[in-house]
Amino acid sequence: MEKYAQNLRDILTDPILKEHNPDIKLLLLTPPPVCAWRWGDRDRQNGREPQHTAELTAIYAAKSKSVASALSIPYVDLWTGFLHAAGWKEGDPLLGSTHVPKSEKLGELLADGLHFTAGGNRLCFRLVLEKIKEVYPELDPERMEVIVPLWSFEKDVLAELKEKIAKIRELD
Repeated sequence: MEKYAQNLRDILTDPILKEHNPDIKLLLLTPPPVCAWRWGDRDRQNGREPQHTAELTAIYAAKSKSVASALSIPYVDLWTGFLHAAGWKEGDPLLGSTHVPKSEKLGELLADGLHFTAGGNRLCFRLVLEKIKEVYPELDPERMEVIVPLWSFEKDVLAELKEKIAKIRELD
């Protein structure tokens, strides 16, 4: 686990980031949860023993939050956000674990237990956008000015983006 933490620190503090953009704004996304039931089925279909567990993923998510906090880098807690969206509460048995029944709600977010469904992508987008608005309000797409000319004068691309964001919010 310490190797993972060190790798994250190395990536997040690499001098090339500031060399590329001295005003860079970083935002770390934690690992989302995994549904060991679904991903385990995939592993078995491919002739392997299941590799991922919900419990281990929880440890990785906690470690990523710890590293981000220590470096004063904001983070999006996908792990908790996805679990809450699936109905989990702190202190409940861990959804996605093979020690509890398979969660259909979690399956609506993670197609094969690891990769996002359309609903999972919408949730990820919403969580990232909420964090951007919180920690980098100047990057809120609804408040940003157009800096480069739009490539089409026949349609207002920025208005279309705002409309799509509004529709995503309605789905949640």
